[in-house]
Amino acid sequence: AQLIMVSMILDGLDGTLARALKGTTQVGAELDTFVDLTSFGLAPALMAYQAVLKDYGLCGFMLASAIVLSGVYRLSRFRVVDPFRGQKGYLGLPITTNAGWMASFFIATECGQIDRNWFALDHGPVAMFFWATTLVMLALQVSRVRYAKPTKNPVVFIPFSVMMILLFTKSDLAVAAALTLCAYGFLYAFVHPFFYRQALLLEEEKEHVTLDR
Repeated sequence: AQLIMVSMILDGLDGTLARALKGTTQVGAELDTFVDLTSFGLAPALMAYQAVLKDYGLCGFMLASAIVLSGVYRLSRFRVVDPFRGQKGYLGLPITTNAGWMASFFIATECGQIDRNWFALDHGPVAMFFWATTLVMLALQVSRVRYAKPTKNPVVFIPFSVMMILLFTKSDLAVAAALTLCAYGFLYAFVHPFFYRQALLLEEEKEHVTLDR
């Protein structure tokens, strides 16, 4: 779970670094897709299966498979329909969102700072909320809901990087960082599209006004 979060930081830097060094290639762009599938599709599925889903037989195996298949379809469509490779927003929830949601939640439950009797992923209301949200995120990955590209502004990126570092500690700060990242992923997945849609509509209105003039 911690390494999935590290992958998210590296995923936010690799393209920026390649463009800054004028080292972008078609091969690199394709390789990035396969790396994303490994880090944010296969790794979360294996993590979830080994930690919880293996105890639920066929249903657990199917859910783990759904995590992978949703990611495969999401990234395949990304390669085909997005010539800007996410620089101008995404069609469907980015695969990193669900991966970050799952990894952060697993860290919060496994760091030993919260009572596992009620904050667990194999029983109880918290588990039901977590898995239900995960399923909806998997559906959003293959949906046609539009999302803006998350900002890489240092004002946002640096605090996120600090929270990622805190995830490697065994303290209340690790729990706070993990739950904060969970909250961000949840808001991005379920609230952000409404604001992004309004922004797109305003932009279209401005373009129409400019054309009329």
